[in-house]
Amino acid sequence: MKGYILIIGTLIVVISALITLSVFFQESLQMEIAEQFSKQQLLLSQTIADNISAYLSFIKQDVLHIASMLSRLEMPEMIYDELQRKVIIRTDIGIIDARGDVVFFKGDMKALKPSIPNLLEQARKTNPGSVTTIESPPTVYAVSPVYKQDRFDGAALLAVNINDIANHFVSRIKTGSRGYAWIMDKGGNLLYHPTQSRMVGRNLYQTDETCFKCHESFNLEKTIIEGTAKDFGRYIAPTGEDKIIAFSTANVDNISWIIAASAPYSEVTYATKKSMTLYSYLILSIFTTTAIISIWLIIFNKKRIKAEETAKRKEELEKYAVELETKVIKRTSELASEKEKLDTIVSAMGGGLLLIDTNGKILWSNKKIQEMVGHDVTGLTCEDLCADCSSAFDISNKDINTAVLSDLFRQKGRYFQVTNAPVKREGGEVYGYIRLIQDVTEMKKMEEQIVHSEKLSSLGRLSAGIAHEIGNPLTSIFSFVQILKEIEKDEFKKENLETIYFHINRISDILKQLSGFTKMPTGESRECLINEIIETSVNIIHFDKKARGISIIKDLSPALCNTTCICEDKQMSQVFINLALNAVDAMPEGGTLTIRSFAKEDSMVIQFEDTGVGIPKEEIPRIFDPFYTTKEKGTGLGLAVSYSIIKKMNGTVTVESEVGRGTTFTIAIPFRK
Repeated sequence: MKGYILIIGTLIVVISALITLSVFFQESLQMEIAEQFSKQQLLLSQTIADNISAYLSFIKQDVLHIASMLSRLEMPEMIYDELQRKVIIRTDIGIIDARGDVVFFKGDMKALKPSIPNLLEQARKTNPGSVTTIESPPTVYAVSPVYKQDRFDGAALLAVNINDIANHFVSRIKTGSRGYAWIMDKGGNLLYHPTQSRMVGRNLYQTDETCFKCHESFNLEKTIIEGTAKDFGRYIAPTGEDKIIAFSTANVDNISWIIAASAPYSEVTYATKKSMTLYSYLILSIFTTTAIISIWLIIFNKKRIKAEETAKRKEELEKYAVELETKVIKRTSELASEKEKLDTIVSAMGGGLLLIDTNGKILWSNKKIQEMVGHDVTGLTCEDLCADCSSAFDISNKDINTAVLSDLFRQKGRYFQVTNAPVKREGGEVYGYIRLIQDVTEMKKMEEQIVHSEKLSSLGRLSAGIAHEIGNPLTSIFSFVQILKEIEKDEFKKENLETIYFHINRISDILKQLSGFTKMPTGESRECLINEIIETSVNIIHFDKKARGISIIKDLSPALCNTTCICEDKQMSQVFINLALNAVDAMPEGGTLTIRSFAKEDSMVIQFEDTGVGIPKEEIPRIFDPFYTTKEKGTGLGLAVSYSIIKKMNGTVTVESEVGRGTTFTIAIPFRK
């Protein structure tokens, strides 16, 4: 069997070598023929370029002759017949005076008029007895100035249509059945093409999808224009056909045209391919015979190979089964470890988690919820744990929603924040819910303390006002009563004055007690992180019922995370809560509250921006005054207290507002030195 394999291998090697040599020989011969053809195409394009250059030079001589005749004659009409005898067929003749008026023109006047200013300007720049050539597609102009008595009197011109030049010199060039020649200028504009007339006038540097029906790209043409290409080359058409191209340049004054001649590579090498067909058939027949013998030998040896492969496969399967079992054990251990990590993370959240189905049945719970309830809750319904949950959460709502409930799990006086989040399939269908239950009793108490503190502050300011208004007249009364006591001799009157004196002292003591409310409690100032105070204050606002329809956005600068300021954190939190609650009150129909913090020069800046009803301009100067409020139930002390706290920190509070658009409060606090 090894001998058969050796013979088959030798035959395959020999046949492969013959095929390789055949292909190599055919490609070498085709490349040689293509190179010779390219040289012929180059000679052809050079001849066309020389003919066009000679023709344009002839036109220049005609124009120079016409200008010379006009310089010697007074009336242009006397030389019209001479002009018509000098020009060749399909050449337009024209004379322009110094003002730009057309004295005489034989040809397309509509095409001439837009070019008259440029032609006259170029004629003025041209020396007497000289000619300048101007390309203005689709026309080429040869212009010569006319001078009479050393004064510029106008210009003589000959106009030749570029398409007429191409039809005369290029259109008859054919190589095979699909070879042709075309013209473009140095700017990349196509001037003539025998098969793509609709592309004439377009620039290859400004192409779109319609330009790639006959070219995959214009890289070769660009290298020709830029002068980095050889005199001939090849390019691939979108049909996959390889084409040969050769080019030459026709240069006359400012005109530089590229004359390119191209032909399909398949037509050039057609004879070579035909001669190699017979040889290819011979090689194919030898290869077919060898393949048949090889197939017969393979079939003969198939059963033995199959038996060997079966035995080998069985051994590999047994080995794979052992490896698979080892991997399963390893993966099971890894999954158990990951599950333990997940349980640890869920338990460390500080809140209870429930996974429930759409019917409210609890499918899973973490350890924290079991600690809250006191027993395992799996299999129970939410109504078994919380009778208010059904009314607090609308099952038809497909979005995340939050509610604050009290006295859950028979824990009197405790407050819990319950967040309900739907679990959706890929198509958006809700098949369950995750509920996060957090004990927010301490936050709730802090909120109540802040509210109570504000009430006391309001009462203190009211007391200060009363003490001030009553104290002054009371002092006068007290003085007069004391004088009357000293000068009065009547016992009955003295006894009544003593009674008045006693009650005045009592009123004075009461006023002293009331004035104590005006002294705000002073906390201990310390280093505080402003972002942390904002976070704590916003968390309290979340529990306010009026804030449920409000979207709160926090844009806190990371640069302030480690930057401290010297303040009393509770008073600063009171300021932030006052501003946030004012913003919530200004948006009864819902809106957005954006809280920002950032550093600006030597201060840290905190902004509270709402989309509420706004404050009229005439009321803005008064909003920080005590007892001034626009709310029905407001005390008018919140902003006054906040303003006083910020002022004690050498900070500033400013406000910008527009009715119907919203309000922005800006606090600036100096950095700690």
